[in-house]
Amino acid sequence: MGIKSAFYKICIVGDFGVGKSTLLHQYLERRFISNVQSTIGSNFFVKHLKIPNVKSMVTLQIWDLAGQDHFKWVRQAFYKGAKGIAFVFDLSRKETFEHLASWIEEVENTIGIVPRILVGNKLDLINPDERTIPEQDCLTYKQKIKACSYEETSAKSGTGVEKIFYNLTREMNKKFRN
Repeated sequence: MGIKSAFYKICIVGDFGVGKSTLLHQYLERRFISNVQSTIGSNFFVKHLKIPNVKSMVTLQIWDLAGQDHFKWVRQAFYKGAKGIAFVFDLSRKETFEHLASWIEEVENTIGIVPRILVGNKLDLINPDERTIPEQDCLTYKQKIKACSYEETSAKSGTGVEKIFYNLTREMNKKFRN
């Protein structure tokens, strides 16, 4: 009798232009693509990974959902069956952080509360001494939304990208594995 592998659907959400697709290319292909086409509706990718102290392999089906408002009606169908959500904002654009509340509402109204991670992307574009979004605000928000962690990432350099999926997968595994 073989070891049953785990399968989790994850949705990556956030405003248009926060770097959701670029993060995925960095995670899956270990490369930075500077001129990624805007996602129309959705794209999905599959990744297999191993988590320490878990015998089986984990399969992630990662859905990259378009961030523009006019795709809101399409996105809701893609949330169905998601076991984890990555809420992504752009560290260099405060409004993308401020819009997270509406993303959380959209997801929770569709699938309820599932494991989640908060991701501040484009770390390479900010000066640490002149942040428009203080790190403490991000950590406070992580607590407020009950995210498993807060990660600051750079899809360009790859900083923190692995942690998004590793931490979210560990959290989903805790919640959904027997």
